[in-house]
Amino acid sequence: MTNGKRKCEALKAIRKQIADLNNIQYVPCECTHSGECMGTCPTCERERQYIEEQLTIKKKKGNILKVMGVAAGLSALTSFQEAVAQEKSMNADSTSTKLEWDYYGFDFNGDVPPAQWRQFDEMAEFISKYPNDTFLVVGHTDSRGSDAYNQKLSESRAKYTRQILIERGVDPNRIQAIGCGEKGPRIPNAETEPEHEQNRRVTLERYSPQRVEEIKKETGAK
Repeated sequence: MTNGKRKCEALKAIRKQIADLNNIQYVPCECTHSGECMGTCPTCERERQYIEEQLTIKKKKGNILKVMGVAAGLSALTSFQEAVAQEKSMNADSTSTKLEWDYYGFDFNGDVPPAQWRQFDEMAEFISKYPNDTFLVVGHTDSRGSDAYNQKLSESRAKYTRQILIERGVDPNRIQAIGCGEKGPRIPNAETEPEHEQNRRVTLERYSPQRVEEIKKETGAK
């Protein structure tokens, strides 16, 4: 394993530990990068930013942040943030377009458990931090069910989330919805229920016409 890969895995473990201590829903993405790794990538940046956003939200709500036992990890995370900041200054455009916010919490039939509703508030607050951006809500399903059923379900899931965000004050002109069925799994070839749960989600992304066309081409969505 290269030094970059080791750094990536260490920071991933740190993020997971901090998330678990503070009851933040977070499942590290599996790294599929091949070749030499520098230890930082858009996926790492997105996950780091997500953890920071969730900690900020909890702090604003008066929650006491738990970091005991991860002081060394926080120092490493700070070093990672400094490295990312330097990377941003060199190539701000390519970094900013990679920002995403994943929401998990849909049952197989598309329902949202009551305990998960507060996350829509967090998502709306996240959008409010970027008043000059337009966002795309992308619905995803697990691999069970027919392609046609999953495509329809993913579109319904995305539209449902968009409507909830509008009800929470998001400008309708700043958010669009599209479904990609089972074409974008977080965990390919999922078998267990926890794995399927990670694929039933919506992804809040910065909008781009290229991304919309990519989804339409892959799924046949209109």
